[in-house]
Amino acid sequence: MTKPIHTSDTRCFKRIWLSMGGSIQTVTGTGEARYAHPFFIDTVRANDRRKDVPAVLLSRINQLIKARDTH
Repeated sequence: MTKPIHTSDTRCFKRIWLSMGGSIQTVTGTGEARYAHPFFIDTVRANDRRKDVPAVLLSRINQLIKARDTH
């Protein structure tokens, strides 16, 4: 079983998110980004200027890890 991700480093999180099949789209003119993944129906819109990772994104990536480990 893989341990949950508890990173606050945005660059590390983005690298993991993209490697797990997610996508990141910049929302023009707002400083925000939209995080999408085929596993989830809805996307997460988060402030891309923040240096830490929002809890909702950490929760999403840990759900992906858990789902991957059960299959």
